[in-house]
Amino acid sequence: MNPRAELQKALNRIEGHLPRLLDELPDPADFWPAFAGEADAILEGAGQEHDWVADKLESMLAFHGAPAP
Repeated sequence: MNPRAELQKALNRIEGHLPRLLDELPDPADFWPAFAGEADAILEGAGQEHDWVADKLESMLAFHGAPAP
């Protein structure tokens, strides 16, 4: 499998539980550290796909109405 496909799998996992995370942690001060803990791990392993992953993360956050940091 290509690197982008593996990264997409990881992004799909985060997006799958993003609605629950937003419900459980409505305060941005609580939400962002929890989200960043997962997202940063993907970004760190993204290599040349870093910008692509960052764009995907931003899109999913906007789609789900995440609070501003």
